[in-house]
Amino acid sequence: MSRAVRPVGPVDIAVIGFAGDLGGTGVAAAVARAVADGAVRVLDVLVVRKDDTGAVTMVDAETTEGAEELLGFPADLPDMVGEDDALAIAAEMAPGSSVVVVVWENVWAAHIAAAVQASGGQLLTLERIPAEDVREALESISG
Repeated sequence: MSRAVRPVGPVDIAVIGFAGDLGGTGVAAAVARAVADGAVRVLDVLVVRKDDTGAVTMVDAETTEGAEELLGFPADLPDMVGEDDALAIAAEMAPGSSVVVVVWENVWAAHIAAAVQASGGQLLTLERIPAEDVREALESISG
């Protein structure tokens, strides 16, 4: 007996850097709104902090503090971002900075994928146009 697999939307990883700590940035609230709206499903989250002396601390969805403390809700597939990834990020960070990594599934796209699949269609390609390119195009149109 074959098990039906639900359509999955594209998965994105966002690596966001901050000078200093990321407390009060509003990132967690924005992600929580996207989750509450059903637009995304958070798969993993990681925060890397490098203090002024260069000491590194990491909090991810698998730690005691985990995603619930970072975002207010659990991550569905913790450990997608591994320790090697975290160490590579930390190596590139400036002292006194923070990085948050959020991996999410674009659930809204899974609904479209299900409709394409149900109608016998096939997704041939999917590409993302960078937000800056879209802004520039809109600015050139509006004058």
